[in-house]
Amino acid sequence: MYKQETMEIYKSFFPEISKTCSRKPIKGLPQIGSSLGIKYPSSRDLPLHSGDIWLQGKRADEGAEGLWRIHDELYDLTDFISSHPGGSEWIRMTKGTDITEAFETHHIQETAQKLLPKYFEKKASKPRNYPFTFHENGFYRTMKRRIREEVVKIPQKFVRQSEMIVDSLFISYVLTAWLAAYSYNFWIGALAGVFLSYTAIAAHNFFHSRDNFRMHYFDFSMLSSREWRISHALSHHLYPNTISDMEISSLEPFFGWLPYKKHFLFKYMSMILGPIIYSLLFVASWIKTTISNVLVNGHIQWETLLPFTILFVQYFGTEQSFLSCVIIFSFIIGCASVHFSIVGVNAAHHHPMLFHDGDAPRPEEEMDFGVFQLDAVADRKEINSSHLLTITHFGDHALHHLFPTIDHGKLRFLYPIFIKTCEEFGVEWKCTTQLDLVKGQYQQLGRDVNELQPKKMKKIVE
Repeated sequence: MYKQETMEIYKSFFPEISKTCSRKPIKGLPQIGSSLGIKYPSSRDLPLHSGDIWLQGKRADEGAEGLWRIHDELYDLTDFISSHPGGSEWIRMTKGTDITEAFETHHIQETAQKLLPKYFEKKASKPRNYPFTFHENGFYRTMKRRIREEVVKIPQKFVRQSEMIVDSLFISYVLTAWLAAYSYNFWIGALAGVFLSYTAIAAHNFFHSRDNFRMHYFDFSMLSSREWRISHALSHHLYPNTISDMEISSLEPFFGWLPYKKHFLFKYMSMILGPIIYSLLFVASWIKTTISNVLVNGHIQWETLLPFTILFVQYFGTEQSFLSCVIIFSFIIGCASVHFSIVGVNAAHHHPMLFHDGDAPRPEEEMDFGVFQLDAVADRKEINSSHLLTITHFGDHALHHLFPTIDHGKLRFLYPIFIKTCEEFGVEWKCTTQLDLVKGQYQQLGRDVNELQPKKMKKIVE
């Protein structure tokens, strides 16, 4: 029943600062202002872009006073760390920061809201750094109430389908990686790279939720699930296309998607250098994460060693020399890195029709969190029609940004509520083609100024 109803909808509606942080910023990076009024992040231009350093910058900027800030109140969640259903890591690493957006989007049901009074400490002494609102009868919370009632009705079999997909992709990666080494065949190695890329993208569905073993499939790519819980889930997802979005800042100045005055070379050379940067992304991310773990945390996370278990499988499972296995393994990682980057960069966010910090902002009364997310996100018609495609290509992107902890297997059944609420409030859902997003990504790289004016809502709740 769910599948049939959803397809009908598709047919009808497709339109504390450490010594590391005391280093001087990189010279030559543009000081980009925020048209949203967000304070320029303390750690944004430091040489080492890492999640832990980004969090340290938030602690310096957000007036949480060493506690956890939610809206304009401060809470001491210390005693709750070990009992947090989603895992202790989420609470521990966000101490001293404003977790308003994370709290709102990660808790669909009301259980967490009811627990908060027990941990209340005091009112915050400073205004919030972010302009986003969560009015009870506003766009986001209205949709959240409706989603809350519907999501529990969706059968769990669709979640199990997501699990089967990512398990199958991971097994396919291991087998093809071994076979590529066994036969020393680079065509099979390229196939293994594609399987690894798809495994990482599908595993991204799982690191958004409570701790689970499938989230660690992501680590086999040389990216870090823990690092991405910060840079992606806590940064990009909550503040997309703003100066607080690590997925924007960590690729500057090679990719300058925000509309600031750019040097001619950075506007157009990025289009040429892209494939080179893509091929190095996984390895560079692994090096950065490892250095950050040592300098900031004082140790290496065990997950960063997972990628190399495949190298040992190749070496001990074949008669190839260690050097041959290293060559094949490196080739696989490079292919996966290129594929993952191409999919990710062109998935949803970089197009002249989407808001980028520096564009004309909405008026204060329209700064609903959900409305802002839809201003900065697009979906692709050809991707959203399939569970397999959405989980392996960052599909159902708007709904995923609004409710990131809901499994991709369930998201597609929430479109009737999503579209109804968008129509009720007059909020635009941007849905285009993959080709248009690819072209738009390059157009956005070349833009110095973007005078984008968001469409005015027809229903405003102040």
